[in-house]
Amino acid sequence: MRKYILTCLLGIFCLSITAQSNASLVSISAVQPDYENIPEEARANLETTMQRIITSCGVANSAADRFIMTARMDVITREVNSAGMIVQRMEMTFVIGDVIDEKIYGTTTINAVGIGATETKCLIKAFQGIKSNNEKLANLVNTAKDKILAYYTDNCHLVLQDAERMVGMQQYNDALAILVGVPQACEECYTACQTKAVDVYKLLIDHEGKQLIQNARSAWLVKRDYDCAEKALDILAKVNPHAPCQSEANALIADINKQLRKIEAAKAAAAKAQWDFKLKQYEDKMELERQKQEGWNTLARRFGKIEIGYKKEKAYKIGSSSK
Repeated sequence: MRKYILTCLLGIFCLSITAQSNASLVSISAVQPDYENIPEEARANLETTMQRIITSCGVANSAADRFIMTARMDVITREVNSAGMIVQRMEMTFVIGDVIDEKIYGTTTINAVGIGATETKCLIKAFQGIKSNNEKLANLVNTAKDKILAYYTDNCHLVLQDAERMVGMQQYNDALAILVGVPQACEECYTACQTKAVDVYKLLIDHEGKQLIQNARSAWLVKRDYDCAEKALDILAKVNPHAPCQSEANALIADINKQLRKIEAAKAAAAKAQWDFKLKQYEDKMELERQKQEGWNTLARRFGKIEIGYKKEKAYKIGSSSK
């Protein structure tokens, strides 16, 4: 399934149907697989050639579509000419189909010739030589376009049923791929499917959001500290703001913030208790020192009195004996 289609925002499913040119009513995308016999540079060139063919037939080339054009290459003859150039005659088979239902809407085969100094350059030359207005290719695209429109006109109820079945299995991506693949030319079916796509998209982002919320909650509960809170917040930032579960994400953020405030309060209380304890130790020590100092002062005063009396007594004896 081409799940990159789901990178669209919710608004893409809410577009109203307006008068448009035929080029925007049906979309077919050019997708070229990585075949071993086609080098990457040549493959990209072939894909560009198919894009030109699609748009030249009045059909939109969209990367977000279930209908594709692809091609297969078979080499008929290969030789090296007198100038040392590789000359290849090949048969190109172009196919248009549905990647979801895996249906083929048409095929055609044309011949191409390439000349180049290398295999890659030879193929690029051949692909560039395929004309956008080639009659067989134009018939292929137009026939496929008619079949696509007829399918949706006659089977819209089946499209909606398939999407509903996917939703029941929580395969929201696949359901959306089915719904948004409806061409705008099928106005009634397109409108119904776009309306349904809005509901499915909401289910998708809600489902993804709830998973993210659970992951964020798990990250937070590891230690419930600032590091865990930051990890949880990074996860919650991925929740789509349009998701119905956004209120649940906001509630978790509020709870984390509340818990952090409690942690801060508890730390502050512990710090205050530690300070009060240290302060009490200091005050007790100062009081003890004050008491000790008071004792020494008392002793000093006593010693001073004894010493003065003793000196006076000695002085009296000395004075008496000198007579």
